[in-house]
Amino acid sequence: MNRDLQYSDARNKAIAHIGIAVSSSGKIRDFLSEKGYDSDVIEEVIEQLIEEKYVDDARYARKILRARLGSKAEGRLKLQARLEAAGVAQDVISQVLSEKTYADENTIMDVIRDRFPASSFSTEPAETKRQLAKAIRYLESRWYSSSLALSSFRKLLNDVE
Repeated sequence: MNRDLQYSDARNKAIAHIGIAVSSSGKIRDFLSEKGYDSDVIEEVIEQLIEEKYVDDARYARKILRARLGSKAEGRLKLQARLEAAGVAQDVISQVLSEKTYADENTIMDVIRDRFPASSFSTEPAETKRQLAKAIRYLESRWYSSSLALSSFRKLLNDVE
């Protein structure tokens, strides 16, 4: 198959694969690679699809991150791993995660407020300590550091007092 025909075929398959959604460059690269296209043709197709807005890593990343807000929020490291797995370019991951909305300090407070309202904690000190330890383990499972989790709970306590 000549290069022009291969390019045209690869581009059409990529667009059909994307459909009406937006996709990441990595997902399209993997898709076309699995179909057996040459890497130079793949890169040329991806460049063209980026120009035509079929492929937009930043938009795709923000779509994923919007789904991970509120009680579903995750720490920066987990979000980074999620975006890498979704085929988002590394420079776009850095750019999007540097936005204030996705700072760990903001997202962890959303999780705490949604998942652990003050009224859910016991008034007995021993039970409260056990509940706090459980809450911190939960936050660590979302890849937040224990020190950030503890300082966030302290901040909330200071705001209540």
